[in-house]
Order: sequence, then structure tokens, then C-alpha cells
Amino acid sequence: MTSAWVRGGVLRSPGGTVRTVLPRPPLQILVIRVALVLAVLGLTGARTGAAESWTVASGEVQVRCRLTVGGSFDAVTPDISGSLQQTAPDAASYTGELRVNLATLDTGIGLRNDHLRATYLETERGPDFGQAVLSGIELDAALPGGAGRRETTFSGMLSLHGVERAVEGEVELRRRDGRMQVEAAFSLGLEAFDIPPPRYLGIGVRDAIRVTVRFEAAGGETLSDGAR
Repeated sequence: MTSAWVRGGVLRSPGGTVRTVLPRPPLQILVIRVALVLAVLGLTGARTGAAESWTVASGEVQVRCRLTVGGSFDAVTPDISGSLQQTAPDAASYTGELRVNLATLDTGIGLRNDHLRATYLETERGPDFGQAVLSGIELDAALPGGAGRRETTFSGMLSLHGVERAVEGEVELRRRDGRMQVEAAFSLGLEAFDIPPPRYLGIGVRDAIRVTVRFEAAGGETLSDGAR
């Protein structure tokens, strides 16, 4: 029976065959290599995670109208709907839109409701007038991954009274149990949307109004970044 022997990292057989034998790496080096591989896999998983989507479950929109003689009144509706999807995992921008049915705005006075809806908002002229639509939403900072609360700013495009304008404001977000609670506020000028300043019983409404949007949304996932 032939045998081989190793000397100085070289394998020699009785027949004269010579082959280099690489030394085994120390255990510490193997551990480091495994850790590096796991770290790379972890980073890859973070980049290819799923983008989130949110669908409005319930909410309310409040429009604060200040009067020219002092004081104010609110026009309120719970008729808000829509869904938003992240443009990519961990992104701060969203596709989709939020819609508000302007024909359901209630000021607490029937005659004032009729004037607001028919004369000023002209809700019966068509879908571009019957709804307010907010789209192209971007947050100043992306949402955190886990449960918690964040205050930031947002921007978007508002379609109202047949006119589209950029708006921006503040938003507070609370994430818990797979749901998102949102409270956003922004100001706009009526004349910028070709809405004449309303007047009711000789009392006018100032041009600048304040809009507050509150809603709760159910969360989900869209395609992962790697599957797009």
C-alpha cells in the first residue's frame, strides 16, 4: 500500500506527485467570515423589503372658516376615502390619493350648507368639483419601521374646484397594531382655487381657510423592491 506524507505544506506521494496543501484557517477567521456573510444578507433583506400600503378605514375632514367680522365656523364631513402606496420600501413618497366628498360638508346650518355646496363649491358641476383629491404625497422623513409616533411635514397636490395646486403642511402619525392614525393640517386660499369668498346673511368668509384631516388606515404590503 502506498502512502503520502506532508512536509512544509506540500503533499508528496511515493510516486513523486507533489501537490500544495493550504493550511486550514484558524477558528477566529471562520467566525469572522460567517458574520460578514450574515451582515451582507441582512443588508440585502433590508433593501428588498416590501413597500407598505395604507387604506383609509374611517376619518373626518374639518374646514375652519374665519369670518370677516370675527369668529369662525367649521364645515365637517366624515366622507373621506382612498389608499396610499409607498413608491419603494422605506420611501417617504406615496402614490394613490385621498378623496373627500364635498357634497357632504356640514356647517350645522341647512341654508348655509346649500350656499356652500351649490353656489361656492359648485359640487354638482361634475367629479372635479364634487370631490377634493390630495395626491403625490411626500413626507419630509420616512416612517419608522415599528410602532410609535412621528411628527413631520408633508407636501402634495390638491385638486379642488377644477383647479390643482401644490399644498404643504404638518402631519402627526401614530403606528400601532398594523394600523396608522394620521392627523394633518394645512392652509389654503380660496381665490387660488377660483372660489369666490362666501357670504352668508351679509357676513363674509376670509380668503384663508384651515383644513384638518384625521383618519385611521389599515396597513398592508405591496410588491417588494426586488419584485418590481
